Order: sequence, then C-alpha cells, then structure tokens
Amino acid sequence: MNKKIAIIGAGGHSKVVGEIALLNQYDVIDFFDDKINEIKNFPFTINGNLDQLKVNLKDYDAFFVAIGENKTRYDILSMLKKEKVNIVNLIHPKSTISRFCSLGVGICVMANAVVNSGTFIKEGVIVNTSSSIDHDCVIEDYVHISPNCALSGNVSVGKFTHLGTATSVHPGINIGNNVKTGVGSKVFKHMSDNTVFKN
Repeated sequence: MNKKIAIIGAGGHSKVVGEIALLNQYDVIDFFDDKINEIKNFPFTINGNLDQLKVNLKDYDAFFVAIGENKTRYDILSMLKKEKVNIVNLIHPKSTISRFCSLGVGICVMANAVVNSGTFIKEGVIVNTSSSIDHDCVIEDYVHISPNCALSGNVSVGKFTHLGTATSVHPGINIGNNVKTGVGSKVFKHMSDNTVFKN
C-alpha cells in the first residue's frame, strides 16, 4: 500500500522537507500552496492550493506544514488539527534524536541536527540543519531553530521564537515568546518576550 503525504508550502524550506519525506519512504508526496501560479523550479508535484487540499483530505495518510514563518505554520497546523487528520513529524535519518526526549507533532528535524536526553520539543517546531539542542531543554510551540544553532543544557525557548543562524545559548538561559535573534548571536542572559537581539 502506497504511503501518501500532503505537504503545505512550496518554497525553499519545503524543498528540504520534501526530500526528508522521500527518505522517510513516502511513495506519494504532493504539495499544496496558495501561490501555486507564482512558483518556479520546484522539484516536487504541486497539486493545488489549500482549498483544493481541504476537499481531498481523505486521499492522504499523512500531513505536514513546511512553512518557515512561525505564525503562518501555526495557522495552517491549527486548521489541520480541526480536521482531525494525521499530522506527522519529518525527521532526517542522519539526525540524532535521543530516545529519552519527547516530541510533539508537526516537527521537522533536519540533517545532522542533534536533540539530547531529557529535552522536550513541542508542536510545530523546526530544528534546522546541523543545529544542536542539549539535555533538558524545553522548546515551546512553533519555534524555528535555524541552521548551526547551539543550545546548551537546560535552555528554554518560548513560543514563536526564531533563533537566527548560528545562535549560541549559554546553559540555563530562558528565552521568551516571539523573540528573534540575529545571525551569530551569543545569548548569555535571559530574554523577555518580543525581544529582537543581536550582538
């Protein structure tokens, strides 16, 4: 029996997600995006827009939202949850995920990423290429951890936060909701909600 997945979003991030779906042995990988007429050079089949997906939900075994922007990812995942469909995680086989961590749904973990023991990755999180999350961290819903980030042990990251590429976080730091860090940021202090940080 063929495994069929519907992936929402057809941008650059989605290309990487689609390849992870291939590596997870999905036989049919169909993409849906409201900007279907504007998308060029996309390596997978784009079947239609979101309205077309909504009338064909029964055709798919699994669903995933491949959109890098946190709030948009939340909106679409919330819609899928209301439809009570099977929202899956897509985890690259060359990532390292501790058997003693906990994962929510709608999570993407990309190649060479590491998630260590005691860490809780909640709903809709992106753990991007070669990022490292050490022991006993809590990554709240709809966080985007960009490539090459390094989170030390006992770090907490609040909802909708986006850690820029190669952000480093000192042990025990609490980062609030909706925080944005610049490329190469070094975080040594707790950060309040809605902060934009770079150094």
